[in-house]
Amino acid sequence: MVNSILDKQLRELSDFEKRYSGTAEQPRHYSHLEDSELTLSNILDKPSIVPVDYFFKPDQNVVFLKHPRFIKFTEHRHSFIEMNYVYSGTCTQYINGKEVILKEGDLCLLDTNVIHGIESASENDIIINIMIRTSYFDSALIQRLSGNDLLTDFFVQAIYQQKKDSRYILFPKGQNNRLSEIIFQALEEYFHPQLCSNEAINSYMLLIFTELLRIYNSFSKNKEEPTFKKAIISDILSYMEQNYQTMTLETTAEKFHFHPNHLTRLLKTNLGKTFIELSHQLKIKNTCTLLDNTDLTIDQIANRVGYTNITFFYKSFKKIHGATPAEYRKKTSKSPTRL
Repeated sequence: MVNSILDKQLRELSDFEKRYSGTAEQPRHYSHLEDSELTLSNILDKPSIVPVDYFFKPDQNVVFLKHPRFIKFTEHRHSFIEMNYVYSGTCTQYINGKEVILKEGDLCLLDTNVIHGIESASENDIIINIMIRTSYFDSALIQRLSGNDLLTDFFVQAIYQQKKDSRYILFPKGQNNRLSEIIFQALEEYFHPQLCSNEAINSYMLLIFTELLRIYNSFSKNKEEPTFKKAIISDILSYMEQNYQTMTLETTAEKFHFHPNHLTRLLKTNLGKTFIELSHQLKIKNTCTLLDNTDLTIDQIANRVGYTNITFFYKSFKKIHGATPAEYRKKTSKSPTRL
């Protein structure tokens, strides 16, 4: 059920919008977030990168912003991840020179440095901009989605490889209203903060990306191109997640009736990593979990995750984390991720 107070707030004209509503000739500019109010920044004649501190306070990782109406935003780039969600009406963007029209309920995910501009929105066009620091996107979201890092990496690479020259993803409105409901609940927490709102928004962000994964999976099944290879890779990665302590290239290849060389090529082509690299990624990830949540000695942890060569274990861990397991355990903070 829509919160009428928030819905009214989103549809109301801000002081900024009132200045430009009905203006025949729109100024060309970029937006700058300062004390929750938009102000004009420098007028630029060529695509410019908008720095993180235009929108984010030092301790913020996620920012929700109602896109200003009646203003044409000329081409620009961001140093952060951006999602444009159409709450009401439509949104016309130009992404790398290509016109992209979003309808109500659609969402567009833009990678960093994508050149895009947005046409002037009318009064009924309510677009929500969700901006995410890349560090938060990588650590707090992608690595935690569905509890399966490898499958999520595969998802991200698969959808970006399809559009590797444009680096954006369009998610059409799903079969149900779950995404809309989750985004609206996140907006309520953001614009009307209560006790533990930061933690609630962190949870909503995970739910948003989980729903996007489901929407992508649903639409990918309806595409004409064969999905057999994707299904096989997903099965392989699930098997690796469950058997990381004992699996080898040979046993995994045998499980899926591949030659080891073919399995290596398949993973390298689709994930950009070899079987050995993926194996170490899984073992080190689970090492960190044990370091954070148990009192086991480091040698005991190494054995538990599948390392028999302790020297190689230390070398692998330091290569990934830039610190020894003991240093990592000492520095690890258990405080929740801040927004």
